[in-house]
Amino acid sequence: MKHSLTVAVVLVWLAMMARLVREQSAPPALDVTALPPAAAGADAGEDWFGVYQAGHKVGHGHRLTRRTDAGYRVEDETDLTLAMLGTRQPIRTTVVAETDAAFALRSFRFTLASPAATFTATGTTDGRRLTVRYGDAADPVVIPLEEPIALPTTLRPRIVAAHAAAGTRYTESVLSPITFRKETITVTVEGHETVDGDDTLHVVEEQHGLRADVWLAPDGGVVRESGMLGFVLQREPRATAVARTDPSAPLDVAVAARIPLDGTIGNPRELDALTLRVTGDAAGRIPDDPPRQRRTGDVLRVVREPTPAMDATTDDPAAAPFAAPSAFIESDDPAIVSRARVIVGGERDAAVKARRIVRWVHENLTQEPSLTVPSARDVLRARRGDCNEHAVLVAALARAAGIPARVVAGAVYANDGFYYHAWDEVWLGRWVSADAVFAQLPVDATHVKLADGETDQELAVAAVVGRLAFATVGRGS
Repeated sequence: MKHSLTVAVVLVWLAMMARLVREQSAPPALDVTALPPAAAGADAGEDWFGVYQAGHKVGHGHRLTRRTDAGYRVEDETDLTLAMLGTRQPIRTTVVAETDAAFALRSFRFTLASPAATFTATGTTDGRRLTVRYGDAADPVVIPLEEPIALPTTLRPRIVAAHAAAGTRYTESVLSPITFRKETITVTVEGHETVDGDDTLHVVEEQHGLRADVWLAPDGGVVRESGMLGFVLQREPRATAVARTDPSAPLDVAVAARIPLDGTIGNPRELDALTLRVTGDAAGRIPDDPPRQRRTGDVLRVVREPTPAMDATTDDPAAAPFAAPSAFIESDDPAIVSRARVIVGGERDAAVKARRIVRWVHENLTQEPSLTVPSARDVLRARRGDCNEHAVLVAALARAAGIPARVVAGAVYANDGFYYHAWDEVWLGRWVSADAVFAQLPVDATHVKLADGETDQELAVAAVVGRLAFATVGRGS
């Protein structure tokens, strides 16, 4: 049986999104005028990189910065070959940005292409607002700005030129074009180190629990960069970088990212209660979310909620933020509205409507691994995908039917461990879990929540990869 339910493939997407956030986000909060200018020539150039994982070559990257009449054009391309549940998955990401002479962003285009689909995000800014359009969405998202957006990576050569001492920290306040929130990137100077015979400055960039170690050349260019799941970007001559990837089996991200379990769980889809002991330095990130999920110290207790009662109310201030359409949950799209009406028919009871929606998505989406950034509109059109596609479509159809809904990111047990997964919660007088992959409402007790909200909550999952382990303590029904 295919584990098409897993969301581990999204962890690669998260790594790509983290790069976009770092490279195309809002300006630093620190007074960058206090830093010296970069070394001559550091504002333009071209680099090629090999991409490695555990010593195996899995792809290559290319970065180009060149002058234009108005400022600069920055291009960043990455080609990877990974595996998802045993199937090779070629992935290409591209970022193209136009800036003014001071590197203030004027426009960008991000593309992620995979066998499943091609996702694009384009944006323009006049310094007062950022207008972002996702895919072929009719209406763009407009984000007010307090100051022009810059490319934070231009800070790297200035940090090198500052000859900062080890331990020096720089904090940047950024506005993510993916989450629409102001966030913080912290850059810490680790000190000078020799990499491949070259003197480099080692800095650590941290955001949203994600850590990237970067080794910078004297001109501020990247010599090496390492991130989650052991991925390493290594500067190389073009011919070396584009050489064939390792013919051995590529990293299977689903297997590499799963949370190991000490113990076994029988009949997981029927389980009503589960107690786990949680270890790892990310254990504190697992939320205490009663009544379904309670964490006391290192003990996590999960119980399946009661079946929702008939005549549950869907009108409540607590759920109001999740009743309206959003960037990837386009509940006002005519096709989604029409489909929701067909699914629920003349039914008035919210719980019955929610079950019909979950069942319809379960029966009408082909389950297959997918590496893309799903939107409900595109999922309804394609009728295929993994848990992320199921989750965004359920949320959109539920909202279109008058039921507040939000996406949940977490992990679910499957055969040999807990795999990263996405499902939903619908408001039926209280939040009730729903999973269209398994056709469950409420879901079984092996679903462990890590975050909830809009699609941006996936970023919270990335922060725990490789930092959690579970052990069974007890179970019951």
